[in-house]
Amino acid sequence: MDEIRTARMTELTRKLLSYGKENLEDILHLLVDATTLLTRQNRCRIYLEDLTAGRLTCAAVTGPHAEEIRAQSFPINSEDFLVSRVYTSQDPALLTDIDQLDSPKARAIAARLEIGASCHLPLIHQQRAVGVLCLDSGRRGQLPGDAEIEELRQFLLQATPVLDRARKYHQQILLAREIDTAKSQQAALFMVRSAVRLIDKLALASVLVPRPGESEDRVLEILASYSPDIAVKRLYEDEKQIELGTGRSLLSRYIHSDGTIRDEKLLKPIYIENLPAQTLQKRYLTDQMGLQSLYVVPRLDPHSRRVRCLVNYYTAERYRFSPFEQGLLEAHAEMAERVIQEIGGEHMEIQVLAEINALLQEKYENLPSFLNRVLAKATELIGADTGSIALVREREGERWLVVEENDGTLTGAKIKEWLKRNIPPIRIGAEELPAEERSLTGLAAATGREQLITDTREETGGRGFYREITTDIRSELAVPVLHDDEVLAVICLDSLRPWYFTAEHRQILQIIQRMISRHLFDLQRIEQLTSEVEQLRSDVGYRDPSIHSYRLGNIIGNAPRAREIVEFIQQVTPPIFNRITLWHKTDVEEATLGLPSILITGETGSGKEFIFNNIFSRLNEMYQGRFGRRRELPVKKTNIAAYSGELTYSELFGHKRGAYTGAHTDRQGILEEAHGGVVFLDEIGDADPKTQVQLLRFLDNGGFVRLGDNQTRYARVLLIAATNKDLGRLIEAGDFREDLYHRLSELTIEVPSLNQRREDIPDLATHFLGRLYRIYRRPGEPAEPPMLTRGAREELARHHYSGNIRELRSILVRALFFREGHKIDEQLIRHTLGRPRPAKSATSRQTTRRLTEELAEQILESITSGQETFWSALYSPYSENRITRDMVLAVLNLARRQGATSMPKLAGLLRACDPKSDRNEERKTFFRFKNFLYKTIRIQ
Repeated sequence: MDEIRTARMTELTRKLLSYGKENLEDILHLLVDATTLLTRQNRCRIYLEDLTAGRLTCAAVTGPHAEEIRAQSFPINSEDFLVSRVYTSQDPALLTDIDQLDSPKARAIAARLEIGASCHLPLIHQQRAVGVLCLDSGRRGQLPGDAEIEELRQFLLQATPVLDRARKYHQQILLAREIDTAKSQQAALFMVRSAVRLIDKLALASVLVPRPGESEDRVLEILASYSPDIAVKRLYEDEKQIELGTGRSLLSRYIHSDGTIRDEKLLKPIYIENLPAQTLQKRYLTDQMGLQSLYVVPRLDPHSRRVRCLVNYYTAERYRFSPFEQGLLEAHAEMAERVIQEIGGEHMEIQVLAEINALLQEKYENLPSFLNRVLAKATELIGADTGSIALVREREGERWLVVEENDGTLTGAKIKEWLKRNIPPIRIGAEELPAEERSLTGLAAATGREQLITDTREETGGRGFYREITTDIRSELAVPVLHDDEVLAVICLDSLRPWYFTAEHRQILQIIQRMISRHLFDLQRIEQLTSEVEQLRSDVGYRDPSIHSYRLGNIIGNAPRAREIVEFIQQVTPPIFNRITLWHKTDVEEATLGLPSILITGETGSGKEFIFNNIFSRLNEMYQGRFGRRRELPVKKTNIAAYSGELTYSELFGHKRGAYTGAHTDRQGILEEAHGGVVFLDEIGDADPKTQVQLLRFLDNGGFVRLGDNQTRYARVLLIAATNKDLGRLIEAGDFREDLYHRLSELTIEVPSLNQRREDIPDLATHFLGRLYRIYRRPGEPAEPPMLTRGAREELARHHYSGNIRELRSILVRALFFREGHKIDEQLIRHTLGRPRPAKSATSRQTTRRLTEELAEQILESITSGQETFWSALYSPYSENRITRDMVLAVLNLARRQGATSMPKLAGLLRACDPKSDRNEERKTFFRFKNFLYKTIRIQ
């Protein structure tokens, strides 16, 4: 092959291998392109095995007589046809002259299709044929050379596994539709049987439903019928369908060929007393079956006036139903319609739920790859011809729907690109937009509701909400993807047939959008979801250049107990990371192994969370080394003691809407949000009994149930728990489950108290002083932190700590504020410790309160002046243990003195959010603000 063809084949191969099982049409289209490129033949047929039909059916064809070729299928096992023989024998066949065919039938077909020569290649996967590819020529003896055919065979070796997977899936979907149709027929049959038993005079009852015909004209298909006389039923069903073309049937007098009402009389039930007198009536109904009267009850779409179904009630004698009987039959028809619609789609809905749920468990390189899989699945499930997914984007203050950039780079997704090329950005809006800027997807995004165009040709003279991409599209359905009432994207499906999309299709697309909305929301806001990682990095990342005892991350380890912690982390993180990598392989089944866990114990303030931060940092480094620097290992942290009862359960496992007062929407718990990553549960000893039971179950197999729900969900995380309590005593007292303790403590690390690692105190003091100085540095002071004298370090090392690291940090904060100059000596340390010191350095509780109030005033001033917000000045520093709860309370008290006497006023003054806003984001931020103050700070 020349360089251009080689490059093109490389691109086609790459594209082929990227397709999923939902992309059958795309795969077939690509196979035809590759075949034409490799062989320079423009006539190609592809037959696929169809076990549901027991035939080899034509799935793709190019060249003349395409429609006729598509309609011609072949037996799977037959000697009469070359396609069947090649499929059975799995041997290629080269036919240079069509007269060489043994079977007269086969020669006749080839002559009719003007095929002079043909090359048949079996499509083989897993040592069995799944189809046949045929290269045809109109001239005898004109076929590709051996080298070209060999190149094609090599390509087919790669293509056939992808094709076969898509073939099986496509047939599975077709079978699901057949099952739904069969259920509808059974439901309809039950109803018409009951009608005949309901009123004695009825001789026959039937249900007719609209079905597309070969042309644009619709037909009414007999879904079910029943008569006590079996011969009558057989005669009636022999007709199978009733044409709606003008002058074709009695019902065509009342119904247009597109299925909408022509004569407004049929907007209500009509009674035809004398059937034999009707000019368009089928003679067999009256002459052979003896039917005389007909009562027709229409069931319509109230907006489009399109027929959903017709229920016909026949009598064998002229008979006018009484008002009571008419009411009875109308109620019966209404129930028949409901039963057909509700029962008929159950199997397909189950199929949709299973398919999309499986899709959400997979991992994707980026957002477009996820959206392409969603779109391919939606198109296949609904049977649409093409489609796209556009994302909502803000540009210069306006909202737009974007599928692809000007250079062709996909932002959203589109399928069957040859039908939908070059989709421009679309403005979101309704009637306020100029006519040339209106679109169905833009309308769906503006209203937050699904939109449907049944016939694009009619729409051009209507509201004008169809944006033409290609003249081939005849009907279009657009459904917005909503998350908390916010439109994230719009799924748009198109059909080449008018009036294609049904209520069932709309329902399927609604199911899909509801299932993917949260996942799409998470993907679009991935930067926001990495805030936890950034906070951990700031904690682990700081290293003082004067300290040389950092052992791992920024763990200071002179003392033997500290070195044991470092060794523990170094030993356990590699095998745990190997376990985490298995979670990224969808074919790994490991639920029976249970989930890994680590228990961190230690006194209050000893640094348990700090140890967790370093464990996570180490795992995240490995994760980025394996999956790329732009990837972050998911992480979530929570404090069990900050919640109680149902709120604890909801925080961990999520809840269903309405599970408790205030649960306005479904919510994922942190275990579900951190799927594939790490979760830190502080104060695990405070977990309530119900939470303990569910945690044990979760650790055993990864399964859990949201509060108020009954559906079991699954997540895979490394659970790291911490406690300062003696869990052994809690077990003895019956307050903690022993089986949960054994599951949590498979890997246990005890963090020593500060008194047990005095060798580390001087370096720890220098480390924390450097971090604190970066926060509290006064204007004009040098960048380097104050120096701790040797005496100060010795004084700190001799002190007995009851609050461990937290107490050391508090001592250093006080020393930082009380210092004179850029040095902290032993006298100042004694001063902060409350020991005797020179009179001029004497302090008291009132001085401490005064300093706290002064700092609180500075913080409040920085917020009200616009330099900071509540989140940067209070929330983050407190979350990172840089300020105390007393400091937060002092700022709140000052704010209250300035008139912030209610929670909304407090949120406004502290610049936490706009509590008066109706925007979902602001409402969620306000709830987060209140949650922090009530549950974490625990204000009254």
